[in-house]
Amino acid sequence: MPAGPHSHRPPFFAPAVPPQAPEPEQRLVEVVHRHHALVWRTLRRLGTLASDADDAAQHVFWCFAQRAAEVEPGCEAPFLTAVAVKVAANVRRKVERRREIPIQEPEMVSSESPETLLQQKQLRQQLDSGLSTLLPEQRAIFVLFELEGFSLPEIAQSLGIPLGTATSRLRRARDHFETWLRAQPDGEYS
Repeated sequence: MPAGPHSHRPPFFAPAVPPQAPEPEQRLVEVVHRHHALVWRTLRRLGTLASDADDAAQHVFWCFAQRAAEVEPGCEAPFLTAVAVKVAANVRRKVERRREIPIQEPEMVSSESPETLLQQKQLRQQLDSGLSTLLPEQRAIFVLFELEGFSLPEIAQSLGIPLGTATSRLRRARDHFETWLRAQPDGEYS
C-alpha cells in the first residue's frame, strides 16, 4: 500500500513534538505552590514581621509574575529569594518609619503539645534576635546558606555579587553569630 497523505503511520514514526511551556498563569500557580514556604520563611528570617510577611510574599510573587518570561525554568528559587531580600529590606525600612507598635504575633494552630509549641516559639524568637544583630547584607547570605540550604554560587548569582564577596560575608556573619551565641546566658541555646 503506498504511503499517501491519509495513510496511517505507527506512532514511533511520528515527529517529535517539543513539550509545551506552561501558560504564564499556570507557571505562576506552580511557582507559588512550590516556593511559598521558602519565600515566607526567608522574609521572616530577614526581619519581616509576621503581620507583614503575607503581603511581602505576595509582592515577591507579583514581581515574579511581572518578570516570569525572563526567569529560566528551574531558576525560580534563586530569583524569588533575591527579590525577597530586597522586599524584606523595604518592609524593614517602612516598619522603622511607622509610629505603630507591633503587636504580638498570633499563635499558630498545631497538634503539638503546648510545651513543645512554647519551646519552638522561644527558639524562633531567639533565632530572630540573633539574626537581627547581623548586618543586612550578611544576614541575607547567612539565612539563604545556613537556613535555606542554597549554595554560595547560587546566592552570589541571585544577589548579583561576586562569589568571593558572598563567601566573605558568610564567614563574617558566622563569626558574628557565633560570638553572639557565646555571649548568651549558659544553657539558653542547648
